[in-house]
Amino acid sequence: MKRTTQGFSHLLLTLTLLLSMVGCSGKEPTQTNRSDTAPTTLTIADLKEILSALDASNSTLTYCNGENEETHPANAAIRTKKYIKELQDYDVWETCQPPESWNPSGEYYYKFHGDGISLISYQSGFTGLQPFHVTTDTGDGWFRLSDIPAEQDNSAQQFGWMVYDTFGKWYSEARTADLYRSTSPPLTADELDELEAYTACQVSTYIEEWGGYTVSPTPISCFFTSLYDDPRDMDANTFITYCPSLKVLDSDDEDEFRLVQKKINFRATDGHLLTLEEMPTPCHRLPRSYINDILMQYAGITIEDMHSDWKSNLCYVPETDCFYTFTSDFGPGAFNPSYGEKSGAIVTLWGASSCNEGPAVLTLQKNGNGWLIRSFQAI
Repeated sequence: MKRTTQGFSHLLLTLTLLLSMVGCSGKEPTQTNRSDTAPTTLTIADLKEILSALDASNSTLTYCNGENEETHPANAAIRTKKYIKELQDYDVWETCQPPESWNPSGEYYYKFHGDGISLISYQSGFTGLQPFHVTTDTGDGWFRLSDIPAEQDNSAQQFGWMVYDTFGKWYSEARTADLYRSTSPPLTADELDELEAYTACQVSTYIEEWGGYTVSPTPISCFFTSLYDDPRDMDANTFITYCPSLKVLDSDDEDEFRLVQKKINFRATDGHLLTLEEMPTPCHRLPRSYINDILMQYAGITIEDMHSDWKSNLCYVPETDCFYTFTSDFGPGAFNPSYGEKSGAIVTLWGASSCNEGPAVLTLQKNGNGWLIRSFQAI
């Protein structure tokens, strides 16, 4: 029995020595594995530091539509530096915290994943705050962009949805480049900016009298209302329907409108021809010379070059040499270029189109200081 007790004492002493050698004791270890530590809560200062050092090299952008994810290289976008700067320039942030009951499953979001960093921008999130979730190897934080209403000069304007919008544009350009780039040289960021402005479908004008903006279609928007291999095959009706007009007929133009009525024959339920005042929508006047100017400027053609007879197919009045449209809503064609390449005098742009509610490709040819449209096709 004595030998057994001595053996146990020796064993206990040996174990004590071994535990002291490996640093195990009743106290917490002075150094622990990083993966075992709870993430620290990131501050707004941490967020700004992370964004200031953001690098798209070897990074990805992911879009989730609530069910499926799609991922593309973040630096595939021509204007990657622009979108990083947008994120860095957002100045006023606030912290937020998701409620315990919130389940991100089914949410729409964009995710940037880089070396040791993840940024997720939610479209809605909890209580509609459009939260921004940032995680690093050691930290975790929830933020949202503070709403700052615009001053009259539009300075320092920001809203919570803008972060999601920035990631959306960045992802769209990265995806388009990743899917459609070829061996031709890509456009520079400045060139894509220039052509984005050139193809803009609408223009905003500030009205000082009532302190607001009006939005009107641009002439080039007419070229994005149908698909064609040759501009001479454009759809006449969709081209002219939302073409910006020079004049809306008013009470002084009743005689002119009677000429229009000979063509359109709009009647009331009792059978009488409607007067201009009785018309349910405004009547827009578009001179043939004006339409020809638009066609010549953007495609180098005129109505007379078309493969269909626009005068017969549209509301055209020979006595005034004008076309007439009847719209009260706003629905111009739109094309938003996300990627482009150049080959000699030809530029090819890929982007989203309102015409087919999907991707389209626009081909332009250099013409002096401007461009001529050569085709607008679905991808």
